[in-house]
Amino acid sequence: MADLQYQTLVFLGKPGAGKGTQGRMLAQTYEFEVFSSGDTFREMASRDTFLGHKVSRIVNQGELMPYWFAGFVFQDKVINHLEPDQPIIFDGAARKRPEAELVHDVLQWFERDYRAVYIDISDEEAKQRLSERGETSNRADDEHIQTRLDAYHEEVIPAINYFKEVGTLVSIKGEQTEENVFAEIEEKLSK
Repeated sequence: MADLQYQTLVFLGKPGAGKGTQGRMLAQTYEFEVFSSGDTFREMASRDTFLGHKVSRIVNQGELMPYWFAGFVFQDKVINHLEPDQPIIFDGAARKRPEAELVHDVLQWFERDYRAVYIDISDEEAKQRLSERGETSNRADDEHIQTRLDAYHEEVIPAINYFKEVGTLVSIKGEQTEENVFAEIEEKLSK
């Protein structure tokens, strides 16, 4: 087991890149907490409230949440529910450039040295993996996946570029075995 240099990670990548899988593997090995914005939004969407219906519509259309709302969820976690020394992975917390800027500013203010871990896969690989998960079974589902990939290219790439600009981006080759992806993450984040 490597000695990781960073206790705060922000996971980025296309749908199907393996962010959740790698987050779980790191959590099991290094006792990271995993905070998934997507899980939080899905829980909100299940409520029979105005907010629940609004969030449900956005989730079901494969779109990204407004940056201010995603930022609020992230800030609430950091400010109200995170101990200073708790290792954490934020999965889906910086999917737009304004969110990335906010994440960077908040984590710096709270003196949490971090790395943005970008698991890179091709669109074709993303479609294949999502198909194997059973997330594409008809034309409407295929269009939903394409909507998610389009949103990724339009919104997430600028966030990735921001993390690169501020020197916190770590790129991982995602088209290898889960174990090899994990080993590359460990290697690039080790002291």
